Amino acid sequence: MKTYLYDGSFESFLTALSRALGSAETCAIAKEGAEEAGLFSEFMNSGTDPLRAAAARELVERRGSAESWQHVRFALLSEVAGAETGILEYVKLLAAKGPGADNMLADDRVRKVHRLSASVGWEAHMFKGFVRFKELADKTLYSRIEPDHNILALLVPHFRARLGTFNWVIHDAKRDNAALYFKARLVYAPLDSARLLEDAKEAEVRELWQHFFKTIAIKERINPKLQRQNVPLKYRKNLTEFET
Repeated sequence: MKTYLYDGSFESFLTALSRALGSAETCAIAKEGAEEAGLFSEFMNSGTDPLRAAAARELVERRGSAESWQHVRFALLSEVAGAETGILEYVKLLAAKGPGADNMLADDRVRKVHRLSASVGWEAHMFKGFVRFKELADKTLYSRIEPDHNILALLVPHFRARLGTFNWVIHDAKRDNAALYFKARLVYAPLDSARLLEDAKEAEVRELWQHFFKTIAIKERINPKLQRQNVPLKYRKNLTEFET
């Protein structure tokens, strides 16, 4: 079996996808580094080819739909082991069956990609309500998140529209990556630590918010099970209202 390796970027993945689709052999796709654990496979570095990447996207949208393309994108962002090869098999099915492939919900190739896509979409939606910002000494707004999936790019449009002219940083501490928005310019950059020089006023506001959160709670209606469903425990350490 031949395994095409990509460097972790989406364009490199699409390049690998294009190469795998054009091969007559049985193929898989994996992120660089996977070859250390692989057996009985020929590993090929895919590199990054913008033309191949564009062709792979065009194939998905032409034989499938814009929704099919979103499924591919979101499934890759899941970072679940084997997602890349699952996407390859899904795209092969799209190429063979056309738009009707997405209705073949009993097919494992469709069900797997749709399930991963839905999981990523759900988490991105939830985090639009879970992100909490702290004001740093220079008035920049900073938020630390640790999502299961790589959803940072999916959150940016929401907060870019919501926060207007503010400077802000959303730091995915799990992946040491951050979206930095300064003076209407957005960049993504590695960020392995952040010196949080909080404004004294920010600490006061945080205390007031925690007091408000506790005060509005109606003792008779406290439902820990429902609260865990709406705000899972794994997300709470980055939420102001749950800080101790």
